[in-house]
Amino acid sequence: MYQPYGVIGYPITHSLSPALHNWAFQQKGLLKTYFRWEIKAEKLPDFIIAVRALPIAGVSVTIPHKQTVIPYLDILTDRALKIGAVNTLYWQDNNLIGDNTDLFGFMAPLINLKTEIASALILGSGGASRAVIAGLKELSVSEIYLTNRTKDKAKRLADEFDLKLVDWEVRHEVDADLLVNSTPLGMHGKWENHSPWPYSLKPFKIVYDLIYNPLQTKLLLHAQKEGCMTISGLSMFVYQALEQFRIWTGKEFSPDEATNFLKKLILNP
Repeated sequence: MYQPYGVIGYPITHSLSPALHNWAFQQKGLLKTYFRWEIKAEKLPDFIIAVRALPIAGVSVTIPHKQTVIPYLDILTDRALKIGAVNTLYWQDNNLIGDNTDLFGFMAPLINLKTEIASALILGSGGASRAVIAGLKELSVSEIYLTNRTKDKAKRLADEFDLKLVDWEVRHEVDADLLVNSTPLGMHGKWENHSPWPYSLKPFKIVYDLIYNPLQTKLLLHAQKEGCMTISGLSMFVYQALEQFRIWTGKEFSPDEATNFLKKLILNP
């Protein structure tokens, strides 16, 4: 039976989700199509009505709907409750379920490195940082520091998750095993030539940039020069999509093949 899926957000012209999921559906010979739906905040209630009426089989949720979609759902999974945000919708026993696969997406590349992490510094306190925090706690990272250019926003998040708050101006004074960039600094477009870290990276074992376009941000290039292990946001993106695909289809695609497919797409748009 044919089933429609898709991603909602605004704006989402940059999203690689349709390309990845449609590639995976074809790889597995599934009669499914994944669409891109640009939905402004005020249109979200109408969209959820459509999801229930058609029904739409599954939805990826991105900015600005990850938290505002929650009141329209029937049940939240434990990990969605833990993070306080949703990035995946699916059906179970006629209930519309909200889940969050960003948690698995963030953790999988770190687990694959098999390196002990006792402490971490997170740059930025936007929506993505919630999954980062939950993932670090799941991995039993004992000391988690948070910094953001806007201190009030960071303080609310630090209080909610019991983190150590650091002023942006003195972030380089933190000694940690892992540095995670969840800011847009380095992202394709107006921030591409920026880095959130104009200091030495030698104190860090691992530098993890959640940005996946460009594949090598200024931060990652800097980290590689200083001998750090690095993780690109493309890894997190692929693994969160793999978890969505499992939920929706009960099947898996190859993370390595998916990564190679997306790299070609990014380098040859």
